[in-house]
Amino acid sequence: MNGTAQEKKYNKLMTNTAIIAMGTLGSKVLVYLLVRLYTSVLTAAEYSIASNITEMATLLIPIVSFGISEAVFRFALDKKYDERSVLSSGIAAFLLGAFFFPVIILILSGINYFDGYIWLICIYTASSIIHSIFAQFIKAKARFKLFAVQGIINTLIMITCNVIFLIPLNMGVTGYVLSVAVADTLTSVFIFFFCKLWRMISPYAVKKQLLGRMLLYSLPLIPNTMSWWITNVSDRYMITWMKGDVVNGFYSAAYKIPTLLMVLIGIFNSAWKYSAVSERSEEEGARFFSNVYEAFLSAIFGVSAVIIAFSKIISGIMFASDFRDAWIYIPVLTLAMAFSALSSFTGTVFIIEKKGTYSLLTSLIAAILNIALNLLLIPLFDDPLLAAMGAATATLASYFVMFISRLALSRQLIRYKAHALCTFLNILTVSVMALTMTLEVPFYPVYQAAGLAAMLFINRKTVIKALRKLIYEHKS
Repeated sequence: MNGTAQEKKYNKLMTNTAIIAMGTLGSKVLVYLLVRLYTSVLTAAEYSIASNITEMATLLIPIVSFGISEAVFRFALDKKYDERSVLSSGIAAFLLGAFFFPVIILILSGINYFDGYIWLICIYTASSIIHSIFAQFIKAKARFKLFAVQGIINTLIMITCNVIFLIPLNMGVTGYVLSVAVADTLTSVFIFFFCKLWRMISPYAVKKQLLGRMLLYSLPLIPNTMSWWITNVSDRYMITWMKGDVVNGFYSAAYKIPTLLMVLIGIFNSAWKYSAVSERSEEEGARFFSNVYEAFLSAIFGVSAVIIAFSKIISGIMFASDFRDAWIYIPVLTLAMAFSALSSFTGTVFIIEKKGTYSLLTSLIAAILNIALNLLLIPLFDDPLLAAMGAATATLASYFVMFISRLALSRQLIRYKAHALCTFLNILTVSVMALTMTLEVPFYPVYQAAGLAAMLFINRKTVIKALRKLIYEHKS
């Protein structure tokens, strides 16, 4: 493959990422600023309840929708399928899944914890599914600018609703959850009318054979998604069960900071999945994957190092005074999110090669390990300031195992370079930073400064490449 063709692939990926970032990063930063509002208006117990409600809805989304939004994205990318049929079949799958709502309501009615909030869970679930189907469809059609714009609109609506519902209306937990549902609903309406999707959706466009293929693709992803949910969320339910809502409120607040990594991952993955699938048949695809992996590795651990080094300062800015002790969980959870990010990236290979069973297997192993470690570790920490550290440690261990297993399996499918030395040094450096920060060892700021310097040295090649690229683009 000549240099020009290679350059086009990288430029396409960078351009798509930049477009999505411009439309997403600023709006997501605004959402993170709302953490201060949440921790000021809601008590730790209320914050815990609100978090558990939204996470329950997150679990129900792939079940009710049969995970169809992923199939809409994947099949809309394939030019041999009619886009009207793909979108219409996606909506049909959701309508079929909606018949499960009475069963869900019946099950949730037996859980006293969700008493009075079941209607919120259902509204949140339905609005999120529709928004996801529409958003994945326009992304598959490479309308990245529109994808970014709808993300901004969604965020602005949610922020507005949060401010109105939580401050003057004082709606508490209901206002927190309802804000997201209203934002998803109105954003779906915007996409529907702006893209004139009424021309694309018709019961006559639903093809049974296509719908069957889409479901065959998406249904195996449901256990995988549920396993991810267990690894990522079950700890909060187990903390609530073993330690109470107050401890989980602190832990949930702390979790918000490391998930900044997940925002960056979401921005990149929106462009990366498109490039990875569309370039899958290109020559030297392994080299393309290797180079992107190296850059991704450096970026993820670089951002993680910064979050860990400044975790105390960040928590002082982001949290109300009653929540600031929650910073203690940030270093460990940040390292966990770094491994989650790398697991997500290496898992892209399974999407390219349509090896959904590999995704399921690695996610299931991590989920089982997470539950076992939570049961073992959460009771070990009795100190009120460290009450949830067992859960943070369990999450870290689970995502590390998932990353290592996915790295090994993905390299059997695509022989990309794993950059073993660079990976090991990044993990070692950030782990030492997380440990010294959490334990607040004497002169820990010195360790953090040394860690940041080490990160620059370890990833110097990637940093230099990025700087040269920026200088070149500026001159051009």
